[in-house]
Amino acid sequence: MALDPLLPFQRQVLDDLLDEDALCIVARGLGLNRILAELARICATPRALVFLLHASEHDEDDLQHYFMQMRSGEATDAATTMQVVKNETNAGQRAQLYRQGGVISVTSRILIVDLLNDVVPTELVTGVVVHNASQVTAESIEAFVLRVIRQRNAQAFVKALSDAPEAFVQGFAPVEKTLKVLGLRHVHLWPRFHVAVQRDLAREVPVVELRQPQTRAMEEVQQAVLDCLAATIAELGAATKLLDTETFNVESSLFRFFDVMVKRRLGPYWHRLGPRARGMANDLASLRRVGELVTAYDAVALLEYLDTLLLAARPGAGPAVSWMATDSANILYATARARTFVRMADPLPARTQGQLRAQGLPDNIEPVLEVPPKLEALSQILDEIGVLNRTDNAGPVLVMAGSARECRMIRDYLRLLHKRATIGERQYPQMMVDRLRMFFRRKAQVSGIRGASQTQPTTQPGVQRRAPPAKRRRVRGASATGTRVPRAPADALEQESTDLATAVAPTTEDAENIYEEDEDEALGAFDEHFGLLAGHETVVVHAYSGGRGILEALRPSFVVLYDPDAAFVREVEMYGTRACVRQVYFVVYDNSLEEQRYLSAIRREREAFERLIGDKAGLVVPLDSSNAVSPAGRLLQTIVGRSQRSGRMEPTEAAVVVDVREFRAPLASLLHASGINVIPRTLAVGDYVLHDGLAIERKSLPDLIGSLRSGRLFNQAAAMTRHYPCAALLVEFEVNSSFSLQAIGGLPDSVSPTTLTSQLAILAMAFPRLRVLWSCSPYETVSIFAELKRGLPEPDAAKAVAVGQDEDLDTESLYVQAPINLLQTLPGVTQANYQKLARRFDNVRALCAAERAELDELLGGDAAKKLHEFLHRSK
Repeated sequence: MALDPLLPFQRQVLDDLLDEDALCIVARGLGLNRILAELARICATPRALVFLLHASEHDEDDLQHYFMQMRSGEATDAATTMQVVKNETNAGQRAQLYRQGGVISVTSRILIVDLLNDVVPTELVTGVVVHNASQVTAESIEAFVLRVIRQRNAQAFVKALSDAPEAFVQGFAPVEKTLKVLGLRHVHLWPRFHVAVQRDLAREVPVVELRQPQTRAMEEVQQAVLDCLAATIAELGAATKLLDTETFNVESSLFRFFDVMVKRRLGPYWHRLGPRARGMANDLASLRRVGELVTAYDAVALLEYLDTLLLAARPGAGPAVSWMATDSANILYATARARTFVRMADPLPARTQGQLRAQGLPDNIEPVLEVPPKLEALSQILDEIGVLNRTDNAGPVLVMAGSARECRMIRDYLRLLHKRATIGERQYPQMMVDRLRMFFRRKAQVSGIRGASQTQPTTQPGVQRRAPPAKRRRVRGASATGTRVPRAPADALEQESTDLATAVAPTTEDAENIYEEDEDEALGAFDEHFGLLAGHETVVVHAYSGGRGILEALRPSFVVLYDPDAAFVREVEMYGTRACVRQVYFVVYDNSLEEQRYLSAIRREREAFERLIGDKAGLVVPLDSSNAVSPAGRLLQTIVGRSQRSGRMEPTEAAVVVDVREFRAPLASLLHASGINVIPRTLAVGDYVLHDGLAIERKSLPDLIGSLRSGRLFNQAAAMTRHYPCAALLVEFEVNSSFSLQAIGGLPDSVSPTTLTSQLAILAMAFPRLRVLWSCSPYETVSIFAELKRGLPEPDAAKAVAVGQDEDLDTESLYVQAPINLLQTLPGVTQANYQKLARRFDNVRALCAAERAELDELLGGDAAKKLHEFLHRSK
């Protein structure tokens, strides 16, 4: 099927990009990928070489789909395509692709290595298109790529696109910073309220807005979540004195990246925070997620998610969760369970018990199984569409939901729409009964893993909303730890659910038989109804993620927006200008968090564009911005030049050999910006070689902790000290992060070999020649490298690559820390001789089976005697 032509405003966006290099910011849902595909089609010719940077896999799939549709048109060359370069593409294949020309989507790390190794013919590069430009910073690899290309080919164009206007209004002068990094002077803004966009989307699409009221239980759960969020934010702000109440509030906490924004704000002061404040910062993500699931999940799925949070917050399972100790949390869990089932204190009639057991449920509960009101509204919508959609030439019905799990819920509900289960005097949807049965099965499996099957069930009748005053914990201002009193009924109700699940848990054989019966029934139904449906009889349920282009592919006559999404609403508007949409149903819970998120997202986007319009009017960009060096680059060049002058060196081009895996970090880019020649190579020993006698292994904090625990750092230190006269370990902190290895006053009372400081001490004792360098940021590392290179010759890249290639470096097991710690605690084993034992014996079992003579050969008389007697001591 041929691709639809661009709308007039989309054609104007494309023309503006073709006329001049610029940063184009488009509102979500206005077809940015469609415009990019048209731009790529124009550049997809052997006479041009254009690189597409920072495109995600979804973006690449969309562009490939667009190209396939373009090739089906009559006016498009069949050779029009886009090449995608991945890690599997070797250097020879990449060089051939670069010579062939066209549009090439390549990761920035691969491209920068090829540029520095002269694999890319930079004189043939026509230009670079940067997608998702809001994520490009001065430390990113994309800035490195653009700098190298502009230095070697000043005629290459640069065009940047983004559909995230909110990212350009955070911080100080974000637009100016992005333009300087990209080397651009112009910015084009295309909000939804743009005159051209409003004119092209003026055709009204028939929309039926259904504001579905929530149940009383949903409102109580929602209010409990908001109370927990408000209490957590207020307590975190009072504890840290760092959060602005106007920026960090309950409304802003509903957005996806709120917890990331909080951690970024607290980052420079993270080492000053106690464990409780850090825990509250981490709890914001869980609470925000619960707020989303109130309207997205059914009652059983929400209860199951809350169960996982309760299990994770049990004493000993992890850090204490402060909001779990509040009355609002107890109301949250109790109400969520009351939506699903109620445990009965008195025995139920025998007939009802038999019906419950037949469904695989406990025989002493009364199911509630509150069906989400949206699902009931969806069934009514489909009934109405069935009356209207009688013509054979009508298209299918498209139902769009927020996630894949919601899509599965909708499909299960529609598949079992008319199937009911009778329990007692009531009938329940079979889908909800099946989900409740699976809930108890999973609870029984978790209980078996935890070994909690022997716990006695509680005799609490019904659902208690609040704990008795004598047993209720203090909820605000009190520590989450330090008391043994149960939190509140949440723990008791969760344990009660576990006991109920354990009582009805089927055996493994019964469970397998049930699964086989369900599978056979599903297959039989499939065989019975197999066939192709007409378009007007088809209902397609799809998630918003990965749903780009689905309107053009399916050509639906009816669209149901099960969850509100501003971007897809605009896609429907654009689709309505080219095709006949008979009806659009917009379903939203009235006065819900879902509605608030939708309206707030639209408002934030509009405010962002209004601010960008004002910033554009007063934008200050140097005239020579295309060739200008950033302030950070000028500072780095000054540092390097001062180091060369103070060392009385001739002004020669300094060089550093860098391992290709290090190009994920910003240090290589900053070294190049400072005027140091970066030589990418695959190094077996070290990450950076400053000269033939100095190698440096760089570690960020997460990598340092992981490599110490796995023993990889010990292996790397052994290789560096063996091959280089001067070897160093560089511990590098991130920009604007606290320059502290641990919290103030965080030293433990007792020394343990498993702590980070103890492992660093063991490393220093094991390799006395290894030097440890501490850097507060990559910018500081550049100045450290400049000082270390003062007065020294440049490295030989061939020698750096050859180091360590002629030996077997697979000695990870020698320095795996857990067994080494055990080995060092044995009698007769010291720091001087434990390596001999580690090299001789593969594991502790082999050591225990060793003979006395073999231990004498390795350790000597006294040490071998102590170890042998300890290992073979009788009980």
